[in-house]
Amino acid sequence: MILQAMERTRNRLAGQWFGRWSTAFIALMVLLWQPNVMGEESFANLLQSMTVVPGEDTLLAAHFRELDRELAAIEEPIIASSIPDPEPIAWVGDSSGNALPGNVSWNGSSQPFLTEAFDRPSGVQKQNNFTVFPDFDSGIVIEGDGVALKIGGFVKADFISDFDPIDSEDSFDTSEIAVGAADRENSRFHSKASRLSFDTRWRIREQAVRAFIEADFFGGEDGANGSLRLRHAYGTMGYFTAGQTWTTFTHPSAVPQTLDFEGAVSNVNRRQGLVRVDLPLGDSGLSWAVSLEDPQIDIEIPTGVMGEGRTESPDFITHVKLERERGDFQAAMVIRELGFQRNGDPVITDTAWGFNFTGSLGLSEATRVYSQITFGEGIGSYRGSPDVVATGPTSAQILPMFGWMIGTKHIWSDRWTSNLTYSELSLDPIAGQSGSNLRDTTYLAVNLIHNPVDRVFIGAEYLYGTRKNQNSQRADATRLQMTFGFYLP
Repeated sequence: MILQAMERTRNRLAGQWFGRWSTAFIALMVLLWQPNVMGEESFANLLQSMTVVPGEDTLLAAHFRELDRELAAIEEPIIASSIPDPEPIAWVGDSSGNALPGNVSWNGSSQPFLTEAFDRPSGVQKQNNFTVFPDFDSGIVIEGDGVALKIGGFVKADFISDFDPIDSEDSFDTSEIAVGAADRENSRFHSKASRLSFDTRWRIREQAVRAFIEADFFGGEDGANGSLRLRHAYGTMGYFTAGQTWTTFTHPSAVPQTLDFEGAVSNVNRRQGLVRVDLPLGDSGLSWAVSLEDPQIDIEIPTGVMGEGRTESPDFITHVKLERERGDFQAAMVIRELGFQRNGDPVITDTAWGFNFTGSLGLSEATRVYSQITFGEGIGSYRGSPDVVATGPTSAQILPMFGWMIGTKHIWSDRWTSNLTYSELSLDPIAGQSGSNLRDTTYLAVNLIHNPVDRVFIGAEYLYGTRKNQNSQRADATRLQMTFGFYLP
C-alpha cells in the first residue's frame, strides 16, 4: 500500500485544519480589498474582539485601520498634478557600497516614486550583488503622466570548464554529480543568466504602487540554448503583494553572491506565485509576513504504483524579520499538505513542515557574513530534492532534510570584491529507498570580481562539490567559471 505514513486518520484531520486556515487567510484578503463592505471602520470593528483589555488598541488593528484608509482613497480619481511631493528618502553610500541614512535626498525626476519600502537596500552590499533589484533613481527611467518605468537588467556571459563528470552543465548543481561515471571533462559557454526587468510605479495619494516584471533565459533544457523564463511578476501596494516573487520562506539578503547560477545547496532561492501581507511591528525594526503560496511537490512514485501527486491546498508560510543598520535576521516557517492519488482511489494526504533561520551581518564597512540553517520534513522541493521517496514497490515515506550554509563577502576596493561560500545538505537514510538516491552533498564557491569601469564586471570562480549516495558511494567535481557582465544603465 503506497504512502503508508499518509494513510492515518490524523492526516486527514491535519489537512482539514490546514484548509480552514487557508480559507480564513483568503477571506482576510477579500476583506482587505473590499473596505466599504463593512463600513468605514470595518477593520477596526473586525479586530475589536482581538483586544485583551477592553478599550485597549492592538498593534495589528492599528495597521489594518491604516491600510483601510489607504484603500478607501483608491475610489477617488487621482490626477498627476494633484500628487503631493513626498518627503525625500535620505540614503547615502559609504565606502563599502552600503547605503546608510544620511542628510541628502535622491536626485532625479523619478523622486516622487521612490519609497523606503521599495528602495531601501536593507543593509545589503549592492556592489556585485545579483539578487537586488535595479536602482530606480538612475539609468533608463521613462516618465509619463503620474507614472514612471525603469528598464533594468544585465548581460552575463559564463564560460565554464568542468574537470570531473557532472550532468549539470549550465549551473553547478552538486546533486547532479555523476557517481561511478568514467572520467570526462566538459566546456560550456552560455548567456542564460542574462536578465531584463521592468519596474513600473505610480502614486495613489501618498501611497506608491509598484508592478515589477523580470525574466532571464534559463528556460528550456540544460545544456541547450536558453529560452525566456519568468523570474518575477508581482505587484505591491502598502502591505499587500500578489504575483510571483521570492518565496516568504527565503531571505534574499542572505543569498550568497556566487557567479554560479545554482548557489549553495541548502539555500532556499525559490520564486513562486503567492499572496502576502507584510506588517511592520512598530518602530523596532521587526516585521511579520504571512502568505499563501503555490504548492509545488516532488514525489518519487514507487515502481509498482500508478498515480500522481496532488496539491489540494496552498503552502502556508510566515516569517519574522529583524532589520538593523548593520544586518538583518529572519526566522521562517512553512506548513504544507502533500497529496497523492493512486489511479481510481481517493487522494491521501499528509502534513509537511520546515524552518529556515537566516542572517546577514556587516562585520565592518567592507566585510559581510551570511548564514542559514534549514530543516524539516517534506520540504526537499524547496531545495531541489524530493519531498517523498519510495521505500518499496508499493510504499513511500516523507523525507526529512537538514542543511546549513556560511559565507562572506569582502570589498577590497572600489573595483574588487570577493565571495566565499560553503554549504551542506543531508537527507535521512530511510530504509528501503534506492541506493542511488542522494544522501549528502556539499558545495564550495570562491570568487574574485573586478569592476574595470562602471556597469561592467569580470569575475572568476572556483567551484567544488561532493555527492554521496544512500549506498555510501560518492564522487566529487571541480569547476572553473569565468564571467563577463554588462549592466543596463
